[in-house]
Amino acid sequence: MKSFLKGLGLGLLCLILFVLGVVFNTEFLGLKNHDKQNIEFSRNIEVSNEIMPNIFNATLNFSASKELSEKTLISNEEKSYIAQTFKEISDRIAKEYYCKGGSYTLEPSYNYHQGNKTLNGYRLYSNFTCQIPQNKSKDYENLIKDIENISTTNTLISFNTKALKAGFDEMILETNKENLYDLALKKAFEKAQYYSKSLAKSCTMKNIHFDNDGTKYRSPNLSASADSIVLPIVQSEKQSLKANVLFVCY
Repeated sequence: MKSFLKGLGLGLLCLILFVLGVVFNTEFLGLKNHDKQNIEFSRNIEVSNEIMPNIFNATLNFSASKELSEKTLISNEEKSYIAQTFKEISDRIAKEYYCKGGSYTLEPSYNYHQGNKTLNGYRLYSNFTCQIPQNKSKDYENLIKDIENISTTNTLISFNTKALKAGFDEMILETNKENLYDLALKKAFEKAQYYSKSLAKSCTMKNIHFDNDGTKYRSPNLSASADSIVLPIVQSEKQSLKANVLFVCY
C-alpha cells in the first residue's frame, strides 16, 4: 500500500510537470516565436538627378527642287550630275565625324486617274543626322555654308536644315543611369534603416527590381531657328529611375 501511494504520488508529480511544460511552451515560447515572425513588404521608389545637354542634334535634308519635281524626263547626264553633287556633299560631310548618312533615292512620281498612270515629275530623298559636340558649333556652321555652296550649283537639288536641338550623347546618358542605380540603392538602404527604427525590428533589403523602361529623361524642348545657326539655350534636364524594393524585417 505504501509503495502504491508512493508510485501514485510520483505519477501525479510527473503529470503536473508535464502540464506545466505544455503551458510554458504554449504561453512563453509561443509568444517568443510570435515575436520572431518575419514581415515582408515591397515599396516603389524613384530617384532622379539633373544632367546638362552636351550635344546639338541636327538633320540635313535634301529633296527635289521645283524644277526636278516637275520634270517628266531626266537625262543620264542629269542623273550623273545629281550623283556627282551628292558625292561632293558626302565627301565634305565625311570630314566631320559627327554626321552620318549619305545615300539618296531618286524615283519617278506618278499621277493616277481612272486607271491611267501619268508621270508628273521626280522625287528625291536624302538626309544626314548629326550630333554636334558643343565645342564644334563653329565647325558645324562652316559645314552648312559649304553644303549650301555645293548644292546651289545643282538646280535639281534642294537643301533644307532643321532646327538645332540640345540633347545628350549615349555616354553621358549611360553614365548618369549608373549614378541613378547608386542613388536607388542608397535610398533603399536608408528605407531599411527607417523601417528598423519605426518597427523596432531588424529590416534589410531582400531584393530590388529596377524598372529599366522607367529610366527616362525629359527631352530638351529648346531649339534654334532652322534658318540660322543660332545655338539654342542649354538648360539642365531631369533623368529619373524607378525601382521596386522588397524588404524583410525580423
